[in-house]
This record gives sequence, C-alpha cells and structure tokens, in this order.
Amino acid sequence: MKKSKLVLLAALSGLFSLNACQKDDSDKTSDKYSDGIFIVNEGVFTTGTGTISFINRTADSVSHDIFNSVNGRPLGNVVQSMTIYNGKAYIVVNNASKVEVVDAATFKLEATISGLVSPRYFLAINSSKAYVTDWAGNVAVVDLDANVISKTITVNSGPEQMLMSGSQVYVLNSGGWNTDSTISVINSSTDQVAETIRIRHRPTGIVADKYGKIWVMCSGRGFNGWPQNNDSEGHLLRIDPLTNQVEYDYSFVSTSMHPDKLVINKTGDRLYFLFDGGIYSFSINDSNAVPVRFLSRTNLYSLGYDKADDYLYVSDPLDYQQDGWIYRYNASGGNMVDSIQAGIIPGNFCFGE
Repeated sequence: MKKSKLVLLAALSGLFSLNACQKDDSDKTSDKYSDGIFIVNEGVFTTGTGTISFINRTADSVSHDIFNSVNGRPLGNVVQSMTIYNGKAYIVVNNASKVEVVDAATFKLEATISGLVSPRYFLAINSSKAYVTDWAGNVAVVDLDANVISKTITVNSGPEQMLMSGSQVYVLNSGGWNTDSTISVINSSTDQVAETIRIRHRPTGIVADKYGKIWVMCSGRGFNGWPQNNDSEGHLLRIDPLTNQVEYDYSFVSTSMHPDKLVINKTGDRLYFLFDGGIYSFSINDSNAVPVRFLSRTNLYSLGYDKADDYLYVSDPLDYQQDGWIYRYNASGGNMVDSIQAGIIPGNFCFGE
C-alpha cells in the first residue's frame, strides 16, 4: 500500500497536520477487510460508478473499489448503504435494485438478493431473517439462509432507516420523492405492522440512547429540495418505546436549513448531526439542552461515528462528479484527525459488527 503523505488543512480556528490517505489500487483477493472502516461511495446516478473503499486501521492505508478488485465486476449504481452481520456484508445497491452479499473479511461475492425495486437499508432481525426497506412502499423480508425475499410488509411511502427495540422494528417513512411524516412499527415475530406513529415531516435518522429511548431526526419539508415549496422546519424527537409516544420535541425553527444524519456516541448520551454548515451535538442528559455547534465545515454530505476510535466521519462530495473526501474528527475534543480521499459521492459508512 502507498504511505500517506502529510497535508495541511485549515479547521476551526487553527491549522492541523493531517495524514491524507491516498488512492491505492493494488488490492488483491488475498487482502483481509476485517480490521477497518468501509466507505460507501454512491457514484454518479445512472453511471454505475458506485464503489466501496476500505480504511485499514493497522496499516494506516486505504483501498478503493474493493468489490470490483475481488470479484472482477462493478457494484453498479447507486450504492446506498452497507451492513455487516454474522461475518457477511450486505451492500444495498439502490438503482440496481439489489443487495450484494459478500464475505466481510475477503469481500468475495456469495449471493445477490434480487426482486427489489428501490432498496435503501438492511437490518438483520436474527440469524435467518432480515428486513430491507424499499421505496416501493414496503419492507422486504429476506430469508438469510437462501438469500431470497420471502414476503413484503406494506408500510408508508419512502421507507428508509430502521431500528430494532425488543421485538419492535421502527421504520422511518421519509416519503421518497415526496414527504411522509410517519414511523411504521413492525412486530418482528409476526412481520405485521402493529402501529403507525405520526410524527414531524420527513424522518431521516434514528438511534437509541443508553436508556433505551428512541431519538428521531425529522429533516422537514424542503430537505434536499423535496418538494420545491412549502418548506417546514426540522425537529428532533424522543420516543418512549414502551408507549410509542413522542415525549420530547425540539424545533429547529428555520425552514431554510434542515438537520440530517443523526448518530450517537458509544456511551449513548450524546447525539451528533449535520446542520447549518457544520456538525452539531446534543446532550440527552440535560433537560434544558439545545443543539450546540460542534464544528464548522461547509458542503458536508454524510456523517458516521466509529465507537472503536471515538471518531466522527464526515464527507465532502465536492462537485458530485469527482472523488470526494472524508474528514475524521475526535468526537470528544473536536480536533481533526486526518483526511482521506474516497470514491465518487461518499454517502455512508460501515463500522463492522
């Protein structure tokens, strides 16, 4: 692997010396991908340029387009998300209507799950069953032994991220190309929608805190330009999973700026999200808490959190045509760690099991 070179980037009020990992295309099928972080690069829409990049913690290096390197063909477009479960990586390729299943350590292809329309996110329910959200307005139930869809569960429009709490699975219905304002609560034992929670406009992020409470980010109408008028403000909500009632509602007031990409730290007591040209944090332990600007950086697209290193990962897609960049920050202090060149439109991260 090529060694990273020293670069200088301005961040906050000072200058930090950074190790900028450079592209290295010398991946081999013998490479192991078990100790690091995966970057999900969407690729330009309809071009089939979606890829996965891998950051090796031990070697301090980055490998690009590892699926193609190992399997001899591209992933396709658009690469939406990736989840590792039971030693396998499930790569959701949205516009190609499929989920690619690979060995998480070698990245060798094991199966392709088809029969989807516009898949978004994967959630393992147990060792034999998983859910995949599909903008067709359903959640696909996947038989993990056969890697086929066994049935579908009808939910509201534009289902996105999911979270499992006990036997309940909370599905965010964002609306897809329109706007939805609901959460479908699925009983994972029966694969039936048990309840529909009406919330604020366009839910886009969901996490559980250390007390088991569920936090949901609603980005508001007008987020990402959908729709083009009637913008509404974003909201940060807390839901009690015992009652499925919204017990806390923070309004962001502004209808021109929309919060997005909710993550939580390893102790489960601090939230982070993108808003107003930077990363904001929010303490769940303060009854009078308000979001606080954690750091400033423009043109941010995605956000992830790695509990192993206590790092926040953010991406800058530049012009959405060329390779983007990843910036890593220490989540405790806010100082920049380094920068890493990624693929085209780095839109998600996967931090392993």
